[in-house]
Amino acid sequence: MKVLIALDHSDAAQEAARVAADLLVPMGADFLVLNVSQIPIVWAGAGGGFGTVAPLELATLDAQTSHQRKDVITEDAEAAGVPDPQVVVTSGDVVHEICEAAVRHDVDLIVVGTHDRSLLQRLLVPSVSRSVIREADRPVLVVPERAA
Repeated sequence: MKVLIALDHSDAAQEAARVAADLLVPMGADFLVLNVSQIPIVWAGAGGGFGTVAPLELATLDAQTSHQRKDVITEDAEAAGVPDPQVVVTSGDVVHEICEAAVRHDVDLIVVGTHDRSLLQRLLVPSVSRSVIREADRPVLVVPERAA
């Protein structure tokens, strides 16, 4: 069984990695750990309010920081109990990158964490876990931040 764990530096993602390791290491699972940097959107416009919205070009920054991010994510995964993770770091839309990596690496299960948010926060900030459930073409395990 091959498992993709979406891992960032949040408590929710760390808990998801820990739960995945606890459940799936005894089954002999192989782990792909994915870290996605969201591409920031910048406003480039005139003072009158007209302008364009465009993604900031991160190719140079990604090339410089990719190796460092990979080392940090590997340490985070191993601290959560994930043995010998294959680590992939990328940038882009988080939901799209998670679903694409699942297809590209032919994983059997996607594991994501979910934050404990208020109603207002849920209205203002889209849920990555809910979006992954809707977009993914394979099973998704959603682990709440307070699973312990």
